[in-house]
Amino acid sequence: MDWKRKKTPLMGLIGGLGVVAFLGGVVAGLYSMGMAVFLAFAIWIVGATLINVLID
Repeated sequence: MDWKRKKTPLMGLIGGLGVVAFLGGVVAGLYSMGMAVFLAFAIWIVGATLINVLID
């Protein structure tokens, strides 16, 4: 399996997960605004770092 070709779709998946976490706090009111921002950035940063480290 060629993981280098899957890097862009995986980054898109991580981005989508971050957006869902953010919207879960802002729109659905599942948690506070500060927690929503924290979760979104944490998912984006940790996810992008893991993809870059594990695929490259």
